[in-house]
Amino acid sequence: MSFGAAFLREPDLFPARHSGETWGGESVTIDFAAGPYRFEGLGREQAATVRERFRDRVGGRGGGEAAVTTVFRAAAADFVEIDPRGWEWTLDLDHGPDVVRMAGRGFMARLDWRPTLAGALWTAAEGPLFQEQFENYFRILAAYRLAERGGALLHSAGIVDGGEAFVLFGRSGAGKSTISRLGLAAGRLVLSDDLNAISSAGGGTVVEKVPFAGDLGRTRTPRQSYPLRALLALEKGARSARRPASAGRTLAALLACAPYLNRDPYRLELLTANLERLVGDVETGVLTFDLGGEFWPLLRPPRPRRAEDAPR
Repeated sequence: MSFGAAFLREPDLFPARHSGETWGGESVTIDFAAGPYRFEGLGREQAATVRERFRDRVGGRGGGEAAVTTVFRAAAADFVEIDPRGWEWTLDLDHGPDVVRMAGRGFMARLDWRPTLAGALWTAAEGPLFQEQFENYFRILAAYRLAERGGALLHSAGIVDGGEAFVLFGRSGAGKSTISRLGLAAGRLVLSDDLNAISSAGGGTVVEKVPFAGDLGRTRTPRQSYPLRALLALEKGARSARRPASAGRTLAALLACAPYLNRDPYRLELLTANLERLVGDVETGVLTFDLGGEFWPLLRPPRPRRAEDAPR
């Protein structure tokens, strides 16, 4: 099946450039990891939906050039009608050297490097459907923007212990939401049980909370970012344990948990280089956890004593 055929009535008419009639004159800027992100051409209802959904991240922090996305009108007749009952969100992606094209339920979008990253989103929707379309597009935009800035967006649980963040990653079913619930029950801070942003800041590596909720929904934390202590591959087991993992195994597991770019042949090298750098900067390993919660001390094993610290 050709790109977009599952969602677009005329896939060959996919827009070749950022053009068309915008929904209106509203603009919203959202700021978090690798931001700011500015969305232009929104209608009033769309802008209100975005501001409400991302209300704690609206407005720039005054740093960096914004990644701009323009929102255009599309006709409902342009899209294949899909019965949403029992349907899970899927997207069709097409990668090129200078563009990534997307098609989904009721919308199409593209990211272009001209030469900096800019996006366009065509939709016939307002209200709840637009919110879903917008967030699905925004996740992809953020993943590419983070990679450009030397970071990565990871499917993971982000848990804060002792003022430091631990990113526990794994494929679906590894236990990210389970260990996040255990963390909340044990009084830990949980950044997310779904997606976390990792980037460099001030000479160190930080984990930043992203405004995309998982099974737990949006959690509350006093800060948006924390220094990263460890990257731990997650697995369930009868007994809690933490064991080392080779850099190669850790890198391969991280690549599997870095959505969107890990399937982009034109940007996989960039993603791999970013993850290799992260693996070299922080502790890594495999954490096996049991539902009894006895694994918490394993997050913070004693650091190896350096020779210069030994008693004389």
